[in-house]
Amino acid sequence: MNELSVFFISLVLLVAGSAVGQDTHYNFDNTADFSKFKTYKWIALKMEAPIDNLTDQQITASLDAALGRKGLTKVDTESADLFIGYQDH
Repeated sequence: MNELSVFFISLVLLVAGSAVGQDTHYNFDNTADFSKFKTYKWIALKMEAPIDNLTDQQITASLDAALGRKGLTKVDTESADLFIGYQDH
């Protein structure tokens, strides 16, 4: 191999080796029957600093779509079956 090929291969391996995945944690009751839940509401966690608007919109839109595919409906009332919030670490 020539020197340029070795350089690019080394560069790709260095970049790939330094990539770090997202650290995701979740909490739920593993005895709950989630098939009975039909509605959800977004909540803001009071102890966390707000995230930028673009990221917030992307997160909520993605989860709204996924929950919609599961048959859940977003509501703005306190009678929601699930309350969903997130935080950035």
